[in-house]
Amino acid sequence: KEIDKLVRPCKVKIMGQYIFRQSNPAIIGVDILAGTLKVGMPLMNSSGQTITEAKQIQEEKESIDKAEPGKQVAVSLPDVTVGRQINGDDILYSAISERDFRKLKELKGFLSKEEVQTIKEIAEIKRKDNVVWGV
Repeated sequence: KEIDKLVRPCKVKIMGQYIFRQSNPAIIGVDILAGTLKVGMPLMNSSGQTITEAKQIQEEKESIDKAEPGKQVAVSLPDVTVGRQINGDDILYSAISERDFRKLKELKGFLSKEEVQTIKEIAEIKRKDNVVWGV
């Protein structure tokens, strides 16, 4: 129950050939590489900057609350423009707060191997700016 309240690790790849709208909000196709993408999840780019959140997720023209690894879904992202903040083939990560990261480390027995790997990648990205992030 505790883990459901946290922002879980997630890694998605933008599919450059599926950019349906460039802004207001940007609507793009993404491939879920690891973790679960959920509605409302904050997203950051590979340099650790939180840029947007997953406002809505659609699969086969139906709105869904979350998308698991291996799925390809359409996501609407407010406050970003394709070609400026994000580009085709970019990798986006869930923007985990330092507090959530510490809790996830305690509860990592409940995470999948892919989620544990993704959380390590997120920590590496965050530690480029702040060496003691999440320690």
